[in-house]
Amino acid sequence: MSIVIGTSYVWNIVSATVMGLQTAAFAGCASRQKARLDLPHSAEVGSRATEKLSDEENEEFTRFQKVNQSHVEYLPLAQSSVLLAGLFYPKLSAYAGAAYIVGRLVYSISYIRCGPEGRKYGVFFICPSIITLLGASLYGSFKALSLV
Repeated sequence: MSIVIGTSYVWNIVSATVMGLQTAAFAGCASRQKARLDLPHSAEVGSRATEKLSDEENEEFTRFQKVNQSHVEYLPLAQSSVLLAGLFYPKLSAYAGAAYIVGRLVYSISYIRCGPEGRKYGVFFICPSIITLLGASLYGSFKALSLV
């Protein structure tokens, strides 16, 4: 089986690029949050630098940092999956990539505004999209190897 990269695959590249830009944007938000709270660039959740913050400011800082960390943790999996699955199923993986992007946006905004309870709204999109992308990658690979 040969893999032909058609014009549909471009949407997978777009999805992977937007995922990276989204992660960079939320990293920028976290950095601006540090500057707004007059924290050093190296400040982390629970560090000595955050002791001067009020409870409300500390909670807000923690939310921004956790959103940023979550983006960074999932980015390699999401990007590689949308690109690999796209080799076999370009439209399906492009749609799953778009669902992941929307889910990340909803997750981030909900978590920052509502705290940990807000995560569930974004996860509703994120988990099915990741499972779809991984499943499509594996199934396409197994099919190419004539194992299914």
